[in-house]
Amino acid sequence: MQPERTQKVADIANKFIQHARYKLAPGEQKLILYLATLLKPEDSDFQTYLVPVSELEPILKTDATQKHGSLYERLDELLGNITDKKIAFPTDFTVDGMRLSGYINWVAGAVPKYDETGMPCVEFGFSPHMKPFLLGLKEKSTRFEFIEVARMKSNFSIRIYQMCKSYYDENIQHGRNVLTVGVQVLKQRLGVSDKYSDYRNFRRKVLDVARAEINAKTRLSVEYAFIKKGRNITGIQIVINEKLDFTEEAEEAKLNSGRKKSKDTPAPPTANNDIQKRIALLTEAQRRAFNILTESKVSMTFALDHVLPIIKGSELEGYEDFFVLFMLAFFEEKTTAKGPREKVKAFTGWVKNRRFEEPTLYARLIEQVIHRKKHLNDAERANRERAKKITAAEFRHLLAEEKLGGKPPEPAFSPQKKTATQASRITRAGEGTLFNQKAKPEKNIKLTFDFLRFKKEYAAVYKQIRKERQAAFEHLKTASNYKQLLENSVQAYCEKCFNEQQ
Repeated sequence: MQPERTQKVADIANKFIQHARYKLAPGEQKLILYLATLLKPEDSDFQTYLVPVSELEPILKTDATQKHGSLYERLDELLGNITDKKIAFPTDFTVDGMRLSGYINWVAGAVPKYDETGMPCVEFGFSPHMKPFLLGLKEKSTRFEFIEVARMKSNFSIRIYQMCKSYYDENIQHGRNVLTVGVQVLKQRLGVSDKYSDYRNFRRKVLDVARAEINAKTRLSVEYAFIKKGRNITGIQIVINEKLDFTEEAEEAKLNSGRKKSKDTPAPPTANNDIQKRIALLTEAQRRAFNILTESKVSMTFALDHVLPIIKGSELEGYEDFFVLFMLAFFEEKTTAKGPREKVKAFTGWVKNRRFEEPTLYARLIEQVIHRKKHLNDAERANRERAKKITAAEFRHLLAEEKLGGKPPEPAFSPQKKTATQASRITRAGEGTLFNQKAKPEKNIKLTFDFLRFKKEYAAVYKQIRKERQAAFEHLKTASNYKQLLENSVQAYCEKCFNEQQ
């Protein structure tokens, strides 16, 4: 099948990133990551993909190890390499006291062929053994944006960047940003365990090159500290931080500016057209959420690609704008950033680091949305239920036909300037009549009760609340943090019940 053209992001299991041992040339690593971007979260099995050779051309041109030969000669070499090279990984299988490694291939095949229009393509399929590392990732995983990897020229830079990003995304929410790894372990993961016996060469040709590229071309910055045993360097501490001033648009523009466009290559659709099409598919509540974010100076692409996908589940469907208001309100309360620009950088950092997806905070935001829903009038509640399965334009057209909407639809996005604090307190012009309810400031609920005592003294009430919350969180049952989300919700509702009786 032909892959869909969406933002190129690959999701890979952390256990693979942190423990697999392999050595690939830069172009080979980029090709594997590009193929991983074609997978969908809902896929339960691998498919085969027809990838146009024209899409592989930038990968071939940025591979510093392949300087000679025609495009198709380099492509032939690349396909042969990725089908031959293997991945080694540790197993629990031990024989005579020796632990054996496992070995798997990257891809099941790479076959050149033409598509139905006669365009030259390559048909790829991942090896079935890669399935636990790329599909159904219920365990911890890391998302990689292909554009960042595409900028790097060293295979060591790409591999070390993946290890750093995996560690950072998984641990920064717990206050940890220092990856400690032994020199020999790192060399094994890079596939050079039998090379660079002189540590000075390893540092100069591997570590220093990787640090320079990561710091110059990605959203991360890294620095090294070295662990000594006697006179020998035995380990490395990699201090990882995220740049506040990094923007995807600026870096992608730099990358594209150096490429020569072929006269025969049609110009891709403009980013603005693509964004407008995506906005047109939003529901009314999603578009309100999008409006609030863009008015707070969050970029349109970031809002669509990173913020709105966070808001999931039946409790939040049709109320995405409420969730965004509470996100921004919490951020405003806790951030130390000063000034609009610094706040936007900090907010995007929170989203990238999954701060809002931490179980306790996510449950708190859900509870605030549920609490606010209870204060809606019947007309607004009914309209939100009608609107949550159709686009905003369809919903507004429906209201216009029923003569319920008194004003024409607003633009898809607005140039008006409002801070996040202001956005959390207002209803956009023209939207108040749609749901027939103005936003009201949320009251803070103080937690002042003993949960264990409540469970004993109000056992029947506790059981009923637990039953109701289990039903409400049914859609999150497969989530890795389901139990914690459920417990937080149960405790919050018990708390609310207790306070209402006081």
